[in-house]
Amino acid sequence: MTPQTDEEYESAKRLLQDPDVFVRTNLAKRTDVRPEILYYLTEDIDPTVRGAVAANAASPFHANLKLARDQSEDVRAGLADKVQMLLPDLKPGEQDAARMRVMQTLEVLAKDTATRIRAVVAETLKDVPDAPADLIRQLARDTELAVASPVLQFSPLLTDEDLLEIIRGKHPEGALSAVARRSQVTEAISDAIVAADDVDAVTTLLGNSSAQIREETLDLIVNRAPARQQWHGALVDRPRLPNSAAIKIAAFVADALSQRLAARPDLDAATREAVTAEVRKRIAEAASDRGGADPKKRAVADPNWADGPGGGAGETVADKVKRLRREKKLDDAAVTAAAQNGEKLFVKLALAELGGMRADAIDKILTARSAKGIIAAVWKAKLKLPTAVAIQQKTLSLPPKSVLNGTKWDGWPLTEEELKWQLEFFGA
Repeated sequence: MTPQTDEEYESAKRLLQDPDVFVRTNLAKRTDVRPEILYYLTEDIDPTVRGAVAANAASPFHANLKLARDQSEDVRAGLADKVQMLLPDLKPGEQDAARMRVMQTLEVLAKDTATRIRAVVAETLKDVPDAPADLIRQLARDTELAVASPVLQFSPLLTDEDLLEIIRGKHPEGALSAVARRSQVTEAISDAIVAADDVDAVTTLLGNSSAQIREETLDLIVNRAPARQQWHGALVDRPRLPNSAAIKIAAFVADALSQRLAARPDLDAATREAVTAEVRKRIAEAASDRGGADPKKRAVADPNWADGPGGGAGETVADKVKRLRREKKLDDAAVTAAAQNGEKLFVKLALAELGGMRADAIDKILTARSAKGIIAAVWKAKLKLPTAVAIQQKTLSLPPKSVLNGTKWDGWPLTEEELKWQLEFFGA
C-alpha cells in the first residue's frame, strides 16, 4: 500500500466533514488512508460509517478496541466478523504484537451483551491452542448454548477439572451433549455425564466412538435404557461392546436393532447365539400377532408406524405428515397433540414440512433441547406460540423455568432478528 501524500491526507481530512454519509462511508472503507483518519471516523454519528471502519482490515488497533464497545450491535458484530477472519492469518509465534491486539479485541467482545457476538468469538477461539485460558473458561460457562457449545466441544484448553465443574454446575440445555462430542472424552467425564442423567448427552456419548466409558458405567446405561429409546441404536453400534451387555440389550431393542446386534463380528460365538435366539423369539411373536396385531404394539416395534385415526395400512409418520398437509389438517392442533402424546418424530417432520426446513436441522434443535431453536422453528412453520410452548414442555421436557413464553416481538419471545439467527445457527 502506497503511503498517502500530504495532499491526499488533506483531501481525506476534508472528506471527514462531508455532510453526505455515503462519502464518509466510502472513506471509512478505504485501506490507503492514514490510521488517524479511520480512528477519527469511529466517532461518526452514523453507525453505517462506524460499521465500515469496523469491517476495514486496515483499521488501527485502537479503533478496533473502541468499536468493540460501540453502542450499535451491528457495528460490534461487523467487528467480530472481521476479527474472526484476521486471526487465522496470525499464526502462533508470528506477528506476536498483532496477534496480541486481536486477542485483546476478542476479550472485549466476549463480554458483549449480544449472544450473536459472543457466539462469533467462541467460534473463532474454539480450537485455538494459545487462546487466553481464562477467556476460554469464561466462554465455556456462558449461559447461552450458542456461545458455550463450540468451546465445550473443541477447545484443547479445557481440562477435565474445568469440564467436571461445568457438568456438575449450572449450564444451558445441550451443554453436556457438546462435552460428549469432544474428540477425547475420559472415563471421568463419561461417568459425570451419565451421573447427570442427561438423556441427549448420554445418546451423544454412546455415539462418540472415541469416548472412554467404563464397563460399570456402560452397565448403568444399559439398565436405564429400556425406557429410553434414544439410546438403543447407539448401544447396538457401540464399539467394544461387552458380551454381557449385548445379551441384555437384545432383550429390549427393536427387532431390526436386535438383528444388527447379532451380526456384530466382535461378539463371541455364545453371545451371538444368545442374541440370535432373542431375535428368533421376537420374529415368532410378531408372526403370531400378524393377523390382528394391536396397533400400539406395532407402534412400539416400529417407531415410524403412524398410529391413530386416518392412517392407512403401512402408513409411516412421514406419509402421515404429508397426507395431513394435503388435507390441510397439519396445523397447531395436530402438532400440539403429537407433542403431548410423545410423538417426537411427527413433531420433527411436521415442523420441517410446514416451514420448508431441513429435518436434520430440526433434529439438531431437538437434540440440543433448545427452547429458542424451537421457538424459531415454530415461527418459521407459521404455527402459534402455544404450540412452541407445548413442544418445549412435552417433547423437550424442559423444566418450567426454562420454557420461553414471554412476548418480546409481535407475540414472540424473541425478536425477528433473533428468530432468524437461531434458524441460521442450526442450519434450518
